[in-house]
Amino acid sequence: MQVLIEKIASYDYDKIRRFLESVASQTALWQRLEGKKRILLKPNMLGAYEPERAVTTHPVVLEVLIDMLREKDKEVIVGDSPGGTTSVEQVYQKTGLKELTERKQVQLVNFSEYGVVNKQTQHHNFGISKYIFEVDAVINVAKYKTHSLMYYTGAVKNIYGTIPGLKKSDYHKQNPELEKFSTLITELYLAVKPQIALNIVDGIIGMEGEGPSAGEVRRFKVMFASLSAGALDTVAAQMMGFKKEQLKYIEKVLQAEGISEEEIQLEKRWRSFQFKKVKIKRVSIFIKILAYSPPVLKNIFRKLYNYYPAFNDNCRLCKVCVESCPVQAITIKEGASKPEIDYEKCIKCMCCHELCPYQVVYIKKSWLAKFLIH
Repeated sequence: MQVLIEKIASYDYDKIRRFLESVASQTALWQRLEGKKRILLKPNMLGAYEPERAVTTHPVVLEVLIDMLREKDKEVIVGDSPGGTTSVEQVYQKTGLKELTERKQVQLVNFSEYGVVNKQTQHHNFGISKYIFEVDAVINVAKYKTHSLMYYTGAVKNIYGTIPGLKKSDYHKQNPELEKFSTLITELYLAVKPQIALNIVDGIIGMEGEGPSAGEVRRFKVMFASLSAGALDTVAAQMMGFKKEQLKYIEKVLQAEGISEEEIQLEKRWRSFQFKKVKIKRVSIFIKILAYSPPVLKNIFRKLYNYYPAFNDNCRLCKVCVESCPVQAITIKEGASKPEIDYEKCIKCMCCHELCPYQVVYIKKSWLAKFLIH
């Protein structure tokens, strides 16, 4: 399975177009889309963030795809389901999607408005946006970022946006453990996979540190593309410095696609490439301890190793965190300057961390977590 990578230093339309035309040729994209009229572009529209914040898919990448598809006489739709209760209109304005789609006269779809199709998998009954299955094909256009819960987010995790509205928070509530959530993401991706014609990850600017929204912008200066989201993410995450044991959901997707790591094809220049000093969460030591320790020692480590969301003093009391919390663990008392979290209820889904429009939610760590996560 081929993973195509190109070094692109800025959001230069012509350079991005040359790469994506090469991708289309090498993946036989136009043959795959033959007879298919309605094509959905599924970007990462996590929340109301400007493109320069590297939280969401950059509009120039989408513009190139719109033009390429239109030249092949395709009807193009752009759609996603932003997280939480932030105004969708505000998301469209901030991310540049509204300006782009109006200028290009392209339909912009909020998945939450179109109902769901139930898809039963081995462990879950997903309510996936009906729109995903009403178009002829989907091009998955993700963002290159670290992730506070899942370590890394790219092509596979971007499919989580096919779950409309706050139902995403319900799945966090039902599957708070990393292993269970990894299974959920894997099964969701596989349910949608037959509709996906191509996977693209925008890493011209990406995010390191406290991703997927509160981290630091990093100019990775790369774009990725592949027919396999599992293969793409395997390569892209390892280039950040993540190890195989940290990428359970990606490993599961790769196995389900019937692809071994040895079968992933890369240009020679990328085969051993790794970005220098990417700020990632390194908890592999803790994972190994929990995997091989007796129950008593595991319980001790669980008590000493702790992290949870907290608020800094810049809170504007916008209540996005209160309305987005799937277990109603966050409240604002009268006269308070910031919310309070009931940590007995908190499931550490990090929805408040992801969705805060002002980045006032941070991850507070115990001394052991500070030692193992940096």
